[in-house]
Amino acid sequence: MNAKDRFLKKFRFGIAGYLPICLCCVSYSITYGQTVIKSDTRMTVSSGTSVTSTDQVTLESGSFLNNQGTLVLKKNLVNQNSGINPLGTGSILFSGSVTQSILGQNVIQDMEVNNPAGLIIGGNTSVNGILTLSNGVIELGLQNLLLGPAATVAGTPSAASLVDATGAGQLKKEFPAGVPGSFTFPVGNQTGTPGYSPVTLNFTGGTFDAGNYVGVNLKNTVYPDPNITDNFLNRYWNITQSGINNFTCNATFQYLPADVSGNESVISCSRVNPLPWVTWALTDAVTHTLSAGGVVSFGSFTGLKSGTPPENQQLQNITIPNSVTNCYSATQVLTVAGSGTTFLVENGGNVALVAGNKILILAGTRVNSGGYLHGFITASGAYCGATFNPLVANLRNDQSLGIETMVKNQFIKVYPNPTTDIVIVELMEPDALTTAKVTVHSMQGETLMQKDIHGGSRFQFSLSGKPVGIYLVHVQSGGRSEIAKVIKAN
Repeated sequence: MNAKDRFLKKFRFGIAGYLPICLCCVSYSITYGQTVIKSDTRMTVSSGTSVTSTDQVTLESGSFLNNQGTLVLKKNLVNQNSGINPLGTGSILFSGSVTQSILGQNVIQDMEVNNPAGLIIGGNTSVNGILTLSNGVIELGLQNLLLGPAATVAGTPSAASLVDATGAGQLKKEFPAGVPGSFTFPVGNQTGTPGYSPVTLNFTGGTFDAGNYVGVNLKNTVYPDPNITDNFLNRYWNITQSGINNFTCNATFQYLPADVSGNESVISCSRVNPLPWVTWALTDAVTHTLSAGGVVSFGSFTGLKSGTPPENQQLQNITIPNSVTNCYSATQVLTVAGSGTTFLVENGGNVALVAGNKILILAGTRVNSGGYLHGFITASGAYCGATFNPLVANLRNDQSLGIETMVKNQFIKVYPNPTTDIVIVELMEPDALTTAKVTVHSMQGETLMQKDIHGGSRFQFSLSGKPVGIYLVHVQSGGRSEIAKVIKAN
């Protein structure tokens, strides 16, 4: 009997008798059927050795698999150990012809999926090396797939080769501690409109604790908010994070043309949860890509240009180029830029802002010569698409306004509201060295009064003799600009 025959005899006896198995010393390619690794038994696949199982491999509780070579599985991998179970520094290839599954909590160095029928993750699984998507879909369901800090994705991600993260489970990525980085999550879906819709996150700053992660999953349907109407995507992505602090991130989201409902060219990238909506740039309708620059918190992202305004909306890191006309609205407060973000209207750009109560034009808002930024407070409840008269605010000719940093830091208070006569305008953070200009408009465009406040915190005026209706109070102070609506009642 030669060395190889003696080796194979020892190997088969080890399987049958549940003895420790060591595939070592010489490189062999071995094929065997169903294997059960019994409790207190260790199976080792040495470097340079390839072992193929044509049937299920089961690790009973208390058993160990130390794979340093290549383990090729044609059926399932079932790990009955209760805790997280490292499976060695080698690679595991799922290459069956029927749907395979991996059960239990497994830590794998390199994992490849080359099975057109796909792989189901039946327990939280980690990959610390290379995840290769050759062919077939990895379905997460309720479980998470965690890619370690050094993990990368290889292969050819596509509609036929992706991570289906449409359930409660997430594809998670851990970033190296203390080091911002970039990663593309190769996610998509098999149901609804099947397709590849990856998310790319490029962190430009932040602190990354050990054990951090970003998690992504998605739904192939419109985000469940009744204010999303007319123009939107039937797709949204949920992003969570842990252990990453004070970050800034540029994000892109790939969608399918079939996801679009309405007019794709007017859709922008928006974070719709948590509220308020935060809106970024218009979509790239050629590549079908949404972009969000300078993201500082995650949530649910989608694409929309709703005909039904949200209660509040923030506009961040948006550029309106030449020949583009756009309108943004909110039933209460519409906030432009602030918090280190920008809103730029270039030469030939034209933007309308329509709010039901306030428009906050904050630091980072800039209108280049030849561009127009119009602000309106609606009295009728009509928003974008309606004709407005008068023009409440018109900023042009290379103007830059605002130093406010947060919506909650609104710097004026107008009361009582409604009122029958006296209206008090109070500056929440008065500056003795700054002059505040207060202008009161009627909804017909008439300037009723204008007053400069020097170093004070309060100004009052009377609406006595004025008709019942809505009036606008516009305050400019130290670069800040805020418009508030006041109602005169009977």
